[in-house]
Amino acid sequence: MNQVIIMAGGKGTRMNMTDIPKTMIPVAGKPIVEHIVEAAEKALPETKPVVIIGFQGEKIAEHFDLRVTCVRQKEQLGTGHAVACAAPLFRDRSDIAHIVVISGDQPLISSQTIQTVLRHHEEQGETITLGTVVVPDFTGIHEHMLHYGRIVRGKEGNVARIVEYKDATEEERAIREVNTSVYCFESAWLWEHIDRLGSENASKEFYITDLIGMAMNEGHTICAIPLPDPLEGLNVNTPEQLAAIEGIFAKKAE
Repeated sequence: MNQVIIMAGGKGTRMNMTDIPKTMIPVAGKPIVEHIVEAAEKALPETKPVVIIGFQGEKIAEHFDLRVTCVRQKEQLGTGHAVACAAPLFRDRSDIAHIVVISGDQPLISSQTIQTVLRHHEEQGETITLGTVVVPDFTGIHEHMLHYGRIVRGKEGNVARIVEYKDATEEERAIREVNTSVYCFESAWLWEHIDRLGSENASKEFYITDLIGMAMNEGHTICAIPLPDPLEGLNVNTPEQLAAIEGIFAKKAE
């Protein structure tokens, strides 16, 4: 079996919301995270999605009730820390082969994309597979991806590392292939390494992307595949991004 983990513990400071978690903000008639849970349920109906909750997480837990398994992240210390909170559930689960990790603020993600990333991961036998987007530039709708992490590739074209925007040089910020926060991990490897993450970066957070470097140092090849629909990589971090995604949903409904 395989498992989806959805990171939904963030407060969403830039959304100017203080009464609900960011992922519970409505878009296209339902909470942001509801779209992602539905995609996960369709992609992997054999397992119940795990949702990492934090700020006012009880509202997420109440909304989904028994549909999902909620894991509390008491402090919001980064994406790596969020996933680490689920380790007790899966560290001894030999029946779970692969873990798909998705950000809880990507409402356009589809079940087909989850299945595509997972299928590619299984077929290639990689330790880590990433979903990425290559943008023509950072204008228009792609302006919303300007602050995404950049995919740095080595001389042979393989993924060397992911650099968060805050930590990137100007040269790295010019890279047009960005991280979409869709990951697939070999389960046993993930839980063996998740507690080794450090927080020596500009945000003092534990980045899930630092697992890329660990895998590289062990000689693993990291696979990165572009999402079938680049718009599925859009996150909601600001009111402007929420409005843009609302517009995309409206066009899809026409």
